[in-house]
Amino acid sequence: MKKYIRWYDKDKYLSAFMQLLEDLDPEVQCEVAVDIILKVPKIIEKDYKKFVKIIADYNPREYKRWYDKNPNLHAAVEALRDLSDKQREDLINQISDIVLKHTKEQI
Repeated sequence: MKKYIRWYDKDKYLSAFMQLLEDLDPEVQCEVAVDIILKVPKIIEKDYKKFVKIIADYNPREYKRWYDKNPNLHAAVEALRDLSDKQREDLINQISDIVLKHTKEQI
């Protein structure tokens, strides 16, 4: 039987980042999500219509993933998915300090 692998679990560093993000307090998750959303346009020219559609079409009843509970977090993770591997790595490097700081505070 084949085990389902989440898209971000295919890369061990991205998987570790997502696990750290998942373990954060929901308020901190939202802060990190907003940072991601604000940084994505600086990395690539993002289609803002797509961003607006992601948020406008957001219906938490349709989703069961841990990051779907918050529309900002949902939009941020979907934005991460749209980036190339290199772009995603650069963004995670920019955001990881914030995530690690809050992770240490929770310990």
